[in-house]
Amino acid sequence: MNELDSLANKINAQVRGFYLDDGVVVQAIKYIRKENRVVFRRTDTGEEYYDDYKGSALFRKRVFIISEVARQVGRAAGTIRGYERSGLLPAASRFPYKKTQCRYYTLGDVEGIESFFNARQVGRPSKKTVYSRRELRDKIRNAEKGVL
Repeated sequence: MNELDSLANKINAQVRGFYLDDGVVVQAIKYIRKENRVVFRRTDTGEEYYDDYKGSALFRKRVFIISEVARQVGRAAGTIRGYERSGLLPAASRFPYKKTQCRYYTLGDVEGIESFFNARQVGRPSKKTVYSRRELRDKIRNAEKGVL
């Protein structure tokens, strides 16, 4: 692989993802090196279109799907969904994608989720003091016996 191909692969990895373009979520599919253009696909209609690479990021806002957010905050996607259902996290916006409704988050949403998980609330044990079920059961039995 030559240096230009390597650069094109790096750009492809940076460009791929979902963006908000005039209120519509679009997916950046790939970067075409020869033409210096990016292929985008609208998630609502499936229509594909090309845009210049230089201007493509300037007019679009990057949005993240739940798997990307989960990777960034170090939690499982199901954990984030559960906190959304319980109302502790605000509900995510959605867009149609592959016959389903896919959650998407802006950078501000991701920062809010990250701060939610990183916050140490009063009374919440640190990760070092969380016990396994067996350890917890033994501690409860010892406390009932009066042995601490």
